[in-house]
Amino acid sequence: MCEEDVPRPIAAPLEAETYAAVVQKSKPGVLHSASKLRHIVPPRLLVYLGLIYVVACWGLNVVLVKSAIAHLDPLAFTALRFLAMTPLAFVLVYASGERIRIQRRDILPLVLCAAFGYGAYQYVWIIGLANTSAFASSLLGATAPIFTLAFVAIAGHEKIRSGRWIGAGLALLGIAIFEGAFAGHATFRIGDALTVVSSILFAAYNVSTSRLLDRYSPIVLVAITMTIGMLMILPVGIPRLLHSDITHFGWEVWGPFAFAVVFPIVLTWPVWNYGIGQIGAARAGLFGFLVPIVAGFASIPILGTSFQPHQLVGAAVCIAGMMIASALGKFSVTAIWAERSLPLER
Repeated sequence: MCEEDVPRPIAAPLEAETYAAVVQKSKPGVLHSASKLRHIVPPRLLVYLGLIYVVACWGLNVVLVKSAIAHLDPLAFTALRFLAMTPLAFVLVYASGERIRIQRRDILPLVLCAAFGYGAYQYVWIIGLANTSAFASSLLGATAPIFTLAFVAIAGHEKIRSGRWIGAGLALLGIAIFEGAFAGHATFRIGDALTVVSSILFAAYNVSTSRLLDRYSPIVLVAITMTIGMLMILPVGIPRLLHSDITHFGWEVWGPFAFAVVFPIVLTWPVWNYGIGQIGAARAGLFGFLVPIVAGFASIPILGTSFQPHQLVGAAVCIAGMMIASALGKFSVTAIWAERSLPLER
C-alpha cells in the first residue's frame, strides 16, 4: 500500500470526516501498545512519531518496489504480492475483532471500489513505476487529492473553497516545472502519464469509499476490496509469474517483496488509523505530503538517482501547493476579500 499502491486516506476531502469517525470502530492491536507508550512519551509526540514512521514506510516502499521490478516482471511481482498480502488483511480483520458481512446492495459499489483502488489501479501504477523514476511516481501519485477535489466538485457533493483550488493550481504548476515545461526540455514520460491515471483512479476510490465507510470499517473494507482486486490482477499476473524463474532471485527481489507485503498495510494502517483518530484526517493527511520527499532521498542511495535543479524546484512547488490545498480548505478567498472590502464604519 504501496502507498503507494495500497490505497491510502490522504487528505481526501469528501471522506475525511467520515473516515475519522468510522476508524474508531476498528480496534487494531497497535492501540494497546500506544496506550502503554503514553506513560513514557507525550501523547501528541507519539502520534507525530507514528505518522512520520508511516510516511517513511510508504516512501521507502515505492523505491524498493522500483528496485525489485528491475529484476522481476512488474505484473508478476504484483500478482505474487497480492497472493501473500490479501490473507494478511483478513488476519488484521480477525485481530481487530471485526466480522465481514456484505450487503447485497453493496456488491456493485464494492466491485467498482476494488477496481479503482486495486484492480485497475495496480495495473497502471506498477507499469507506470516501471517506466518512470520512483521520485516522479511518488510525487505524481500524491496528487490524488487534487483529482478528488475535481470529482467532488463535478458531482456537487461538496462545495470546494477557493483556497483548495489555489493550492491545487499551484501543485499542477509544480508538476509542470518538475517535468521541464519551463526548462526547455519537457520530459513527460509514459510512466508519468500512467501514474497520473493511477492518481485519477485513486481519487475515484476516495469518492467511492466515502459511500461505504458508514457500513464497513476501514479494515473490513480493505479486506473485501483487496480480495476482489486480487481476482482482477491474477488473470494477467499469474501467466507472467509462471514464465518467471523466481527460484534464482536473491535479496534484491525478496527483500523488497517482504517489505511490500508487510509494511504498507499490516504495520502502517493501524498506526495511520490511530493518528487520524487522535488529530483528525485533515491534519494527519498533511504528513502524506512527506512521501515524495522520503522517496526522493531513499532513491539516491538505493537506485543511484540524481536530480536536475528544475525537478527539485518543481517538487517543492508541487508539495507546497498540495499542503496549501489541504491547510486552506476551509477558507474562501472571495469571502475574505469581500470581508476586507466592507466599509470600516460597519
